[in-house]
Amino acid sequence: MENYLRDLEKGIVFPDTIASDLVDRVSDRIGYLIHNLSCVLAVVMSFLLGFEYDKVWNKVKLKIDDKGILRISVLVVLFFLLPALLIFILLSLIYKNICSVIIKGKDEHFVSFLESFDVFWSLDDANKNVIEVLGFIEADSPDALILNIRERLNHLVGNAAVEKIFYRRLEQFGLYYWHRPDTVDVSQYVKILKISNTSGLSKRDLETIMTQLSEDALPYDGEGLFEILVADIQITEEAFLNNYAIMFRIHHSVGDGIALIEFLCKILADESDINLFKPPEVCNLIEENLAKDLVDLLSKLKEIIMCTVDGVIRKPDLNSLHGPKLEGKKHFKWIDTNYNLLDMIKEIKESQSGLNFTDILATALSSGLRDYFSQTMLYVPDDVAVIIPIRLSESDRILKNNFTVTILPLPLTGDLKIINQSCNTLRKSLDPLTNHYLLKLCNICPKCILEPVFNSNQATMVFSNIPGPKSLSICGCAMQSMVFFVPNKGSTGVGVTALCYGGVLRFAIMADSALLSNPEDLSIIINGMVQKIGSLHKDYVTT
Repeated sequence: MENYLRDLEKGIVFPDTIASDLVDRVSDRIGYLIHNLSCVLAVVMSFLLGFEYDKVWNKVKLKIDDKGILRISVLVVLFFLLPALLIFILLSLIYKNICSVIIKGKDEHFVSFLESFDVFWSLDDANKNVIEVLGFIEADSPDALILNIRERLNHLVGNAAVEKIFYRRLEQFGLYYWHRPDTVDVSQYVKILKISNTSGLSKRDLETIMTQLSEDALPYDGEGLFEILVADIQITEEAFLNNYAIMFRIHHSVGDGIALIEFLCKILADESDINLFKPPEVCNLIEENLAKDLVDLLSKLKEIIMCTVDGVIRKPDLNSLHGPKLEGKKHFKWIDTNYNLLDMIKEIKESQSGLNFTDILATALSSGLRDYFSQTMLYVPDDVAVIIPIRLSESDRILKNNFTVTILPLPLTGDLKIINQSCNTLRKSLDPLTNHYLLKLCNICPKCILEPVFNSNQATMVFSNIPGPKSLSICGCAMQSMVFFVPNKGSTGVGVTALCYGGVLRFAIMADSALLSNPEDLSIIINGMVQKIGSLHKDYVTT
């Protein structure tokens, strides 16, 4: 600039020349900056997507395909949206704090905002996010059992460890929070289920009853979090004579499946019968040594980024069990079998190195789904996206959602070795950890933002298996059998579950009515699972 001024004094340079040259210099600087940013972006791309060396032409070239191009596009968009995203998160935190002051001023019984994973299970219609548990219980009188359960729950009121169960879930300004009522009327939560026009309950009757209940809201127009219902007539099934059906309906925002089993065993059940049974590896899909991946921070960061991108570009399943808008009416099926499935799976696992409980269950599910599609569709899909809930580290709190999710692309080959490889790939993936961090955003943003972001529209079904107790007695009445059903989420309207109770493994399935022309077809899946376990046992153990 000094040179320009000196030249100007000598009359050598005109002002318009100075301006033109300054523009050129600024343009050069901007170009230099863009060049550097491009280099950084190129390095990032090469780090994420990888290079390969071409020996013939003696040069390095970028490995890329259609999926790679899509990944690059999403990465570029996310890269430029990152500043806006950070600003949005900051504004959401400010908004939440302002709303907190307003809500606390209006509601003197405000407890706290829901935690991230509790919010996740509050985004859909309240009826969709209800865990259904069905048990067969021995009792002299259903009325006496109801009175005893009410008395036990009355003693829990005011117990800080479990007071969450009596909260109401309210929403203001798009934010969910817990409300502690002045009084708790347990009669609103524990009721006799009156059944007319029958002298006894068959399995078919129970399926119909549960379908009808699935459309009913929880107490207090859905603001309540649970209810316990006991049928007023006995079950006529030969294996459960003199038993009554007891149904627990619990909103998933209260806690995950294992947390609810712990609540039943440690709080609601008789003390003498608290004895949780945990088969090895039943609910683990992440390897225990996941923390070892933290050593290589860059590699970990790379995989988390790519898991996020792959989650964005993942295509929804196309099959008869996925796609239509869910109606909210659910159909239920479960199976009791003469086979000791738990021991059979253990023996299969021990006969082959590198197998675990989940691999065998996933193989059975693959075979059951293949049977279903081959009998109800014109073609069988190559694979089905299955959501797997994964329990994280143990919590000192009983009622807590302490989970993450991942999606298993389940091949419908029914081949144990192929499915073992798919499960092993998932175990080594950081997708569950990535989803765990993404779900943390549920604690920040309002409902209008979270609903489209966390809408579950890619996977066909949820598959959950959890440990159960060896025995369970409630108010002196022994539970003879138990099955549970996971809730729907978004457009994922099918849930298959496996529960070990009393050393017996039972399969159950639930599906939204929008996905079924004939509810009886659901039996094809769980019957196929049982048959596949028998086939695997014959191939690997008895031969």
